[in-house]
Amino acid sequence: MSDAVIDMRGVTRWFGREEVLAGADLTVERGSVTALLGRNGCGKSTLLRIAVGLLGRHGGEARVLGVDPEALGVGERLRMAYVNDVTATPGRTRIRDEIELHARLRGDRWDDGHAKELLERFEVPLDKRIGALSKGQQARLRLVLALASRPELLVLDEPALGLDLFARHELMELLIDLVQEEGRTVVIASHLIDDVERIADRLAFIREGRVTHAGTLDELRDRFRRVRVSVEAGGSAALDRAPSELIGVRQVKTDRAAPPDERVAILDDATDELIARLVDLPGVTRKIEVRRMTIREIYLEVLAGKEEEVTS
Repeated sequence: MSDAVIDMRGVTRWFGREEVLAGADLTVERGSVTALLGRNGCGKSTLLRIAVGLLGRHGGEARVLGVDPEALGVGERLRMAYVNDVTATPGRTRIRDEIELHARLRGDRWDDGHAKELLERFEVPLDKRIGALSKGQQARLRLVLALASRPELLVLDEPALGLDLFARHELMELLIDLVQEEGRTVVIASHLIDDVERIADRLAFIREGRVTHAGTLDELRDRFRRVRVSVEAGGSAALDRAPSELIGVRQVKTDRAAPPDERVAILDDATDELIARLVDLPGVTRKIEVRRMTIREIYLEVLAGKEEEVTS
């Protein structure tokens, strides 16, 4: 296995008879900001909980900070922080008391000056009870508690879930600033592409318990292409078979906004050779357009179900 901060290979996990992870691979390089993107229920949270040692796996290999997450010691756990959308502390607890508790638990890694700076920056009132905070304020508090110990690895599992548009935007702006300032390794799981596209330099798409595509934003834009071609009447059979016969052709579909003699081929491992082979198929009369796909288009293409295929 590699020396990445997180390296998971072929990880499986069952809940009863349901296989939630079906051989998932995830690599998170040191100093990167990796977004794990997937629809609700696809296995994102399960994969991250396994990565930080909160949940066991049923198969595969995993390392976090060089250690099997099922054998993490206190030292490794203090080097990471995990944040989700749940505030587990009783609502009657005052923020000041919660801060003091986390300071004791984190010991020498807790940076009291940094905590005070973050509390001021996030405008979190120390004397309020946690139950009196808005969802946005609770999300900020969870970040303060995670960041004040300056973790090497910060794992964010849907940190903006349940927040309104303005609170989500504010939270992401704060994260962008903090990530740029600190230079730590960050993993953020979400199903909201607009929230993570600006903060992440790497993306990993998870669907049906597997990571299907991963890479930097530029790598993914280079791999995915929309190839628009015209076909002769009744001559699209060879093109329609392309996804099963040509590796790298994801699907061929009709664009409802285009003339009936046009087809769009989606390539997820595009090369000049593959595009040439596609255009040379019987029944294809000419190439109309080849263009890179946007991250949003890739997101919709990879995560949409067959019944929800999106035409851009």
